Amino acid sequence: MFGTVLLLLGHSAFAQTPCNASASWFTNPSFPTEIADNGQTDCVFHQFAWQAFIDVVQARPSGLREFESWMPDYGIFVPAGTPVTPWGQQPNAPCSTNALADAKNAKKLFLRPRVPKGPGAPSDDQATGDPLYDQQKQVVYYSIWVNKTEYTFITECDFNNTTCITSAPATTALPAGSVELKAAWRVFTGAPPTDMYTIQGVVGDTCQPVTMGLVGFHLVANTPDHPEFIWATFEHNRNAPDCTNPQTPPAAGWSFNNPSCNTTNCPPNQNKVNPTQVCRVAPQGGGSTDNTSAIVALNASVQSTLQGLIKSSPGKYDNMAIWLNYQMTGNVWTRDGALPPNSGNIAGSVENANTTLETFIQGGNHNCFTCHTQTQFVSSTKGPMGFPTGAPANFSHLWGFAQQTGGCGNGKGPLPAACPVKTSTSAVKKATESAKEAVKKQVEKKK
Repeated sequence: MFGTVLLLLGHSAFAQTPCNASASWFTNPSFPTEIADNGQTDCVFHQFAWQAFIDVVQARPSGLREFESWMPDYGIFVPAGTPVTPWGQQPNAPCSTNALADAKNAKKLFLRPRVPKGPGAPSDDQATGDPLYDQQKQVVYYSIWVNKTEYTFITECDFNNTTCITSAPATTALPAGSVELKAAWRVFTGAPPTDMYTIQGVVGDTCQPVTMGLVGFHLVANTPDHPEFIWATFEHNRNAPDCTNPQTPPAAGWSFNNPSCNTTNCPPNQNKVNPTQVCRVAPQGGGSTDNTSAIVALNASVQSTLQGLIKSSPGKYDNMAIWLNYQMTGNVWTRDGALPPNSGNIAGSVENANTTLETFIQGGNHNCFTCHTQTQFVSSTKGPMGFPTGAPANFSHLWGFAQQTGGCGNGKGPLPAACPVKTSTSAVKKATESAKEAVKKQVEKKK
């Protein structure tokens, strides 16, 4: 668990200016490549995240939003003998053979519910693996994408293969400009709400089509100065109220909270309950007043900027109006991009949690770096999962999807020639043995 004494000081040594959005984020959208002003204020990290979010939700000529054209995890981490989906194409959903015969549904986004987590389990679920249910008693589903930079790195190095991953050195890091997205979706059996971004997705082995509404969105990106990644999260504004001083319920109701049910009958943020009674433990993910104030101010500025553009240019920005119903709810990084993250260098929203993705582990000084570390997991059934301990690439949990196909000389040979990572067999062996020993000690401690 990470302490926060030093972090609560934030950037108090620096004068805070208003944290505002730029109209150019909408008029000339682009994904930022680095934090402005050498990261001297919390605001510039939040501006980075909001600019990035606005870029990835832009509508493409195809009708898809930009992020929907990126590669979902199941297009990369494929079974042995199945080719990786080429960039620019949509993979078939991992459904049964009969379901795949329906080409229309097979190309829709495939979503997963949460499943119980174990060592080395894929991160296709919430942090704890417990299911989240909305007030209509529908389970929440999840999806993951990566951008072209990360896709190219993974596929050139065959890092969708566990034996290639464990052939890599403990210095392996995802290249600067890598981006991962993870979204949480509600199911609607009737007419969906008009204030929520919706898609047609498919769920389950038979790929049954359903209407899904976006309720949570992690945007995680690294830069040359921040290899630890900048961990921003966004939510629909009707998800849930704050636990302390809850807001007035919206006219359409909360998606994950019943304000008429008291805490005795509906204890908040408890797993294995349907529906789940959710509230937000740390508004804006906590941290210093500078941090929380900057997020509040920037959310308001994004709203007013977009509203102004919609009003001044009728029709031109109408397809962005749906995003007026979303807000940033937290953002965390390390001071000066320090590695590894620890209580002395974690900055921003030091209790960062999305109510739809980390529902059951909010507060208590938990944040993204509580789980996303440079440590390798070793599964008792699958062996090493992820890179040798110490590798910055382990900040990603995608490696739990990797298949064991015996590539890279069954873990003893070189990485593919196209891979920019250089192999160090002795370092890999040492780090892997160290990771196995650490897991062994953890198991013995629990006995």
